[in-house]
Amino acid sequence: MALIINFIWQSIVCLSFFYAFYWVFLKDEKTFMFNRIYLLITPILAIAFSLIEIPVSFEKPSISLENTAFLKAFDINTQSEIAGTYGLPEVTVTGSRLPTLWVFTDYLYLGYLIVVLFLFAKFYWQFLQLKEILRKGWYQTTYILKENYFKVPTFGLAPVFSYFDKIFWDDAIVLSAREKKQILIHEIEHVKQKHSYDVIVYQVMCNIFWFNPIIHLMHNALIDLHEFQADEKVIKDVELKDTYPKLVAKMAFQGLDLPLGNYFIRSTTLKRIQMMKATKKTNWFKLGMLIPLMVMVFGLISMKTNSSVISFNNYSTQPISFLKNQIEAFQDSLAVGIKLKSIKNPTHYESIGKLNHESLNVQVGELSYEFTGIKNQQEYLKILSLVEALRPNSTLNKKYENAYHYYAIDHKPEPKIGWQAWENYLTSKIPEPLIDEIPIAGGNVELEFVINQEAKVVNASIKKSLGHEIDQILLAALTNTESPAWHPGKEANENIAVIINAKIEIQKLNQHENSINNLALSTDNKQIPTKGSQNDFPNTFPENLAIKVKDDLKSGDITLGAQFKNHLGNMLTFPMGSIKDGISGTAILRLKTNSEGELTDISFLQNINSQFEESIINALKKAPNLTPILQKDEYELFLPISFKINGASINNVIPNLDKAYGDVIYIDGFKAQEKRITKNPFNFPIEEIPVHIIEQGLVSFNGVVLPINSSLSNIINVYTGYHSINPQKISVRLSAGKNIKMGEVQNVQLALKKAGINKLNFNAEDNQPRLNAKNTPVFIIDGILHLNASIISFPKPEEIDSISMVSSEKLHLYGNKTKNGAIVIKTKQ
Repeated sequence: MALIINFIWQSIVCLSFFYAFYWVFLKDEKTFMFNRIYLLITPILAIAFSLIEIPVSFEKPSISLENTAFLKAFDINTQSEIAGTYGLPEVTVTGSRLPTLWVFTDYLYLGYLIVVLFLFAKFYWQFLQLKEILRKGWYQTTYILKENYFKVPTFGLAPVFSYFDKIFWDDAIVLSAREKKQILIHEIEHVKQKHSYDVIVYQVMCNIFWFNPIIHLMHNALIDLHEFQADEKVIKDVELKDTYPKLVAKMAFQGLDLPLGNYFIRSTTLKRIQMMKATKKTNWFKLGMLIPLMVMVFGLISMKTNSSVISFNNYSTQPISFLKNQIEAFQDSLAVGIKLKSIKNPTHYESIGKLNHESLNVQVGELSYEFTGIKNQQEYLKILSLVEALRPNSTLNKKYENAYHYYAIDHKPEPKIGWQAWENYLTSKIPEPLIDEIPIAGGNVELEFVINQEAKVVNASIKKSLGHEIDQILLAALTNTESPAWHPGKEANENIAVIINAKIEIQKLNQHENSINNLALSTDNKQIPTKGSQNDFPNTFPENLAIKVKDDLKSGDITLGAQFKNHLGNMLTFPMGSIKDGISGTAILRLKTNSEGELTDISFLQNINSQFEESIINALKKAPNLTPILQKDEYELFLPISFKINGASINNVIPNLDKAYGDVIYIDGFKAQEKRITKNPFNFPIEEIPVHIIEQGLVSFNGVVLPINSSLSNIINVYTGYHSINPQKISVRLSAGKNIKMGEVQNVQLALKKAGINKLNFNAEDNQPRLNAKNTPVFIIDGILHLNASIISFPKPEEIDSISMVSSEKLHLYGNKTKNGAIVIKTKQ
């Protein structure tokens, strides 16, 4: 809507200039053909100038309404309830957005369309009237070969007028032969000049742009110009020159009206007579002014200064049905009320408010959650942990015009005092009592902002929130006049605007001191072990990991980069038997790279065992380059890689590694199926899961054998939900064993689609490992244990009340038979 209003405004301003130029410089000139061309092309130029955008580097005045209060009034941060209010003990769904089919802008579009349709209907009615006059006089119509026109009698139904190659003549009027000759010459000139085409074109433009008053004024000016042009032809005849103005005055008060025609009589009589008596000398200076003034208008409207950084918000929000089900699920584990609303054009990616009178507001994307009835600290902490689950519901993506991404340029912007000192400046602005109020040990605030061509901070927003008060303090410190100066980003030796995402680490005082002690310089030269059992390492930083050199990853001189992370996430796997034996832990690597970020040396500060070491080295052999930030001859960094077994009761994984080392690689394995799910730990868009039809009635879904029946889609949903796998962000590599019928493949394909998995890749070759029912979880249906999935008589989907997976901590309650997992199905009884 804002773009349309801006276009309308600019086109009106541009057309107003063109009309003003015509009124001041051209309307009294007898350059009729030039004036006619001018009036025909300037509306098209006004539209083109408003649509064309030419970026320029210099500052210039602008008539654009972008970022003005007027346009922002159309996108104010009004809220509307989209999923309802969920209170305890019952859930009440009002869903005000769901039945709302139209918004304010829709009614504006409808009103515009109604007026356009009415005007075109009127236009068509006039055309039908003209055809009726033509039909009545057609049999007495004569074709004048010499002048190439049709003369059609009107029998007094309409005055004299022309329409394309037809002149409608009213024989009822009493005129002398001289007067008839004058009128006929006038109308023949209309036919020869093809003025009807001009009239039709302007009539269409007036109907479409009916809201633009200038187009109507230019239409009237063109009609007058047609009359001036035809009059000029008549007065060229010396015999008619003196009597013709009297004839025009005589006919001025007779009736008319079919706007499609060019009439001899119009209400512009005085203008016509004045134009006939005017001298024909042309003022070429006036005409010469047109070119520089038109260039000026073009620059004013079409040239956009590329130094201004404009952001646009794009959203990806889950459907209402999903949000409703999710909130209802929260009610089972969280005894608070939840109200869900939408927000138009939020400033920040997310914002976590302050607990006030048992109420907390959390904004994520374009969704706002209001939690009420928070009775204790435990419930408050649960809500904060829910933010991670709420983030995917609505994602905000800010797009910036005239700004480059940080990693896409050669010369990157940086604070003049250095990154570490800049971060210290920001964190120093946060009062210690406010940090002590953080209900968790600490965390990160992620900021997004733009360093423009003048090295100023603009468009600052919160990408990850730690609390509204801390967020606002950091934003104020980032943008105020005392903030440290920046070196601008450059490309081809020109200053450019650059988008920066910065992670600001906030720690409580005691934790910060421990972190410093752990990373302090050490004079101890203890031997660092390279091999051993994972049980050799506690969940704290060993003293022998003291770092004697600067960690380039922690300082920000180099980053892992998305390609490097993605490569390790896909290539690193748990060694054979490690999950079964419960072996997990953290390996810490010392890596060296050259100036391009290419690995040149790999060593271990801490290892888990030789199998993990071999797996890591094999993955690093073909790893892509890291991403240097500050130019150096070589980089040395310390990279933790944590192998964690989901579902295991004990994991020897060192926590908070990213705070100590700047980044960490997490590799997840899953105890239930005794193998690692091929799940990308960095949340990349597409993950691939193998699905293999073993035999008739059995399918392996990522190594877990499941029965092929009407409940397969429900079981897959439970499985993916249990392991936090988003069905919309995975793809399936589907294959089948020999002699598997096509119908069975279609059944599996249909079940996958019902489970929300729409990305299917077919593997025609039977190169999948042979799996058997030993990998199959047991099914507990209404309390009865079933061991063989292939012979279970599963209930129909409509008979199922619930499906769930037994957590690994409770599997022992069912004995050794459930070592591969247990799926519980309850039917409606």
